[in-house]
Amino acid sequence: MEIKTKIVSKVLIHEFDVGALSTIKSACMENNLIGLKVSTEKASVGLKDVCADMHDILSSNIDLGAIFISEDVDTNGYSGIELSRRVHQSRPELPIFLRTKDKLDWNDLKEDEKEIIVGCYQTDDLEHLNTLINQYICSMYYPIELAKGIQEISFDVFKGLIPGIEVRSDYPYLVNDQIIYGEIFSLIPLESKWCRGYMMLQTTENELRDIIRSNATSINSKRPNIAELHSILNESTNMVWGGLKARFLYEQDEEASAIHVPIIVNHSNKNISFGSTRPQLCFKYTLHDAKRRFNNITIYQRLIFNLNWSPEIFSEIDHTMEQLIDTGELELF
Repeated sequence: MEIKTKIVSKVLIHEFDVGALSTIKSACMENNLIGLKVSTEKASVGLKDVCADMHDILSSNIDLGAIFISEDVDTNGYSGIELSRRVHQSRPELPIFLRTKDKLDWNDLKEDEKEIIVGCYQTDDLEHLNTLINQYICSMYYPIELAKGIQEISFDVFKGLIPGIEVRSDYPYLVNDQIIYGEIFSLIPLESKWCRGYMMLQTTENELRDIIRSNATSINSKRPNIAELHSILNESTNMVWGGLKARFLYEQDEEASAIHVPIIVNHSNKNISFGSTRPQLCFKYTLHDAKRRFNNITIYQRLIFNLNWSPEIFSEIDHTMEQLIDTGELELF
């Protein structure tokens, strides 16, 4: 089992200027960003190329941290400002960085333009672009120990519920968007002295149905009902939560537990809002069955610390002493 713990974020790039692409590439490398370039041409600067238009990508299930847009008029005749308006209408939660010429600053924008664009930058000012990225994409520090621990716990849970499978995981990543993958998601609170928020698992009905029909789980049904589908996700969620509680969420903050914010779900737009603009820590798991009892299953996991986030006091429970006491190698004095 290989755990990938470098935390990344995917960004969408609508840019055609070679110099600007070089600047964005440098920013991506410095800040662990994965660039998805909107273009009908092959990328020449090493960024991942996606041959699709902006609308197709924004309407897909690609999780994004931000969007880079050029001020120049594109091949469809849209200026950067016009395109930013359209993007903002579709995905208002995503920060938009606009590349401008002639040292045009964010303060020079009109008031309605400032509401849709978080910052402007120029090709020759990588330092300012890095500042914007750190402010709007990488604004939250997530300890690598936490990301690795979440993956390890989730791996063990999925392999325990479906024996004989291989669990694969991409790099953990940060997102600012609020899209929902699939038709079913679970939600469970996470509370401790250093964090308060939620964990969410997302998948599709068909994938859960395929797992049950394959007899790979403890549920014996060829025509699983909705309750049986939910039971798989519920059990996964409870077991992952139990592992997180034992390893990370050991100190409760009783005073803060009375604070809550509304959670809004928009089913028609497949969107969920937690009342916070903080980036979410996400994981994508693929459950692969070498016996081919079912096709690959995708599960998305999100951690949303919308109520409290104090990583400076985060610490992982040290089980070493407890294990030595249990085995008799140490005793309490």
